[in-house]
Amino acid sequence: MVQYADMDIDALHSALLSITIVSEKLRSTRELLAVSGDAPAAFGKFLYEAESDLRIAKATLAGELGFSLCPRCWPPELVTADREGRINCPACGVISYERAA
Repeated sequence: MVQYADMDIDALHSALLSITIVSEKLRSTRELLAVSGDAPAAFGKFLYEAESDLRIAKATLAGELGFSLCPRCWPPELVTADREGRINCPACGVISYERAA
């Protein structure tokens, strides 16, 4: 007999949003420091790796929650669909009539 743990979908969705916000803040900080040149390269590399890890965690959680992901990006990005059913990836800009992975 297999038992499944109850999942709190609202909590998972909240975690997904939090991961997204932190990832975007890390990206913005890394880009700002790269432009200003105020930080050592090792710190920029750390921020890049932390951002990448968060994007992977976001994609994993989003996939588990049933969100559509872009099959062309790595790490996979969340995609949206317009009223005509076209899938749009905000990261790579690809628009397709095919269903996302």
